[in-house]
Amino acid sequence: MDTHHPLVAVVDDDPALRDLVKHVLGTVGHDALSHGTVEDFLEDERLDQVGCVICDVRMPGLGGLGLLNRLAEDPYAPPVILLTAHGDAQMAVRALRAGAFEFLEKPFRDQDLLDVVQRAVELDSKRRKQRAALNDLQQRHETLTPRERQVFRLVVEGSSNRQIADQMELSQKTVEVHRAHVMSKMFAGSLAGLVRMAVALEVAAGEDPLESLPSLTSGGGAR
Repeated sequence: MDTHHPLVAVVDDDPALRDLVKHVLGTVGHDALSHGTVEDFLEDERLDQVGCVICDVRMPGLGGLGLLNRLAEDPYAPPVILLTAHGDAQMAVRALRAGAFEFLEKPFRDQDLLDVVQRAVELDSKRRKQRAALNDLQQRHETLTPRERQVFRLVVEGSSNRQIADQMELSQKTVEVHRAHVMSKMFAGSLAGLVRMAVALEVAAGEDPLESLPSLTSGGGAR
């Protein structure tokens, strides 16, 4: 069960605007944090609970674009919605290229804000679930013995049990046992499922999954 209840962070140097946004969010049950500067927001200990940030573009200090730059290298950063009373097409393009989830001009309609916040929170929730699933996958992979990891790699590359046995200088029966252990420990119901897991692990490690699976990409099969 997903027990995460996201907070919405409101970052604006106008107290009246912050109070207005918090009130609008509260009408649909969103709990909100309130900060007058980006710097204060970045120091909040509850950042890991934030599912969406609503930030003014023009403020003393970093401002909205500065926030996007700070969050650019954080893979766990929540979506950022930028607000401005001075918006134009060029500003919107800069914001979106910098990674903004959405760009709204003041004054905005309450429903427009609620709609984009809902989409941002849903995206953050999806990302959290994906990270949790990947973390679980990595933990399962760590339970494999060094030999089982080698079998895992050779299986997803498309090698048959006989080819694996020859390469590892093992009996085919021993390879079959290792392969069964791999499937069981990884909770893989099929070879295709195991390959998808291997690709996810390679991507998470920053490697090229196509490069790591030469037999599959060149038409090889596994038996």
